Amino acid sequence: MRRRGRGFKGSRIQAVRRRSGLNRDARVTVVCRCEEVTEQEIRQAIRNGHHSLEELKRVLRIGMGHCQGRGCLRIIARLIQEETGIPAASQKMPLPRPPLKPLPIGMLANWQDE
Repeated sequence: MRRRGRGFKGSRIQAVRRRSGLNRDARVTVVCRCEEVTEQEIRQAIRNGHHSLEELKRVLRIGMGHCQGRGCLRIIARLIQEETGIPAASQKMPLPRPPLKPLPIGMLANWQDE
């Protein structure tokens, strides 16, 4: 419980630093916390020609974690805007896909069409 509180405090401190531009280091700034993707990795992928959220999702797995992009996709849209000039408001959000769940082979073998 205590550790959880420090994590929240740490993330708030990072958010304030990010907004103010102080002590900003793109190498260590984690944008997608679920997949642990840094700002530097995202900017490099954009510079390599991946200019949409869907392309970045396929390359870096952003938005594929537990939050399904609720925490990072808007930030990444702004990074695309900064790097390419494409307005963040005009970028399409990636289509949500349900997580895959492995099925036992016996379940598939016993499946009958109704």
